[in-house]
Amino acid sequence: MKRRLRFNGLWYPSDKEELEKLIKVTPISDNKDVFGVVPHAGLYYSSNLIKLFFNTLSSKINKILLITPSHYYALEDDVVGCGDFDMFETPIKDVPGFSIPILQSGYEKVTVSEHAVEMILPFIAQRENISLCCAHVNRFTDVTIASKYANQLLSIIDDKTAVIASSDFTHYGKNFDYTPYGNIINDDLINNVSSYDREIATRFIKGEGPAAYLKASIDDKATICGIAPMLLVSEMARLSNMKGRILGQSNSINSPTLDNNFVSYISLAWRNKS
Repeated sequence: MKRRLRFNGLWYPSDKEELEKLIKVTPISDNKDVFGVVPHAGLYYSSNLIKLFFNTLSSKINKILLITPSHYYALEDDVVGCGDFDMFETPIKDVPGFSIPILQSGYEKVTVSEHAVEMILPFIAQRENISLCCAHVNRFTDVTIASKYANQLLSIIDDKTAVIASSDFTHYGKNFDYTPYGNIINDDLINNVSSYDREIATRFIKGEGPAAYLKASIDDKATICGIAPMLLVSEMARLSNMKGRILGQSNSINSPTLDNNFVSYISLAWRNKS
């Protein structure tokens, strides 16, 4: 079964040449990253941060496990599900699919509908000989369940498999029912949001994922869309004794505007310490 395009021409250019120009990756010599967190906003907003991860993605990678939230379907708590596809369509070229048996099957409608899947696909299509598995989770009610999934996944993937969590950070404004710093967007407010998100991201890359997850999702009721996938990937990195870092940070506005709503984005990466 092939997953067909749904968001081309809307969330990113439908023209192949225009798309390739927007997402052009320039691999660096120190390309050793294997786990990451990237945003899933439309590529006009998110492509620069996704590029940062693919610039440093290990050249030996031939499979990617992408873990996203589900924006359009409610999911059962504490379950990581998988949509099983043989092929994923992109404007550049088709990307082959693979499956992971330990993940709950039957999530094809989630994978089909999910824009977070389609934002990453063109970047994968630029690389040669990489296949994709899409998994989805919205919430862990117990952080130890994420750790169990992390252990199980690590037991079956090899060192040529990258794992990427798809997550935007804070969604701020009345549209998102989240205004802890006030209703009027200004430089101080933007800095407060950026500092908060950077604090949470730093805890994830330092191996404090469970505490960061509980603080953000329970204590602060933060609007980080994809924090469950991020917890899972960060636990895989912690259990693998990997070193993480923040690659970059941005938001959907560059200066105060009359539209008092915006989204914050951060890209993270982990690699082996040796």
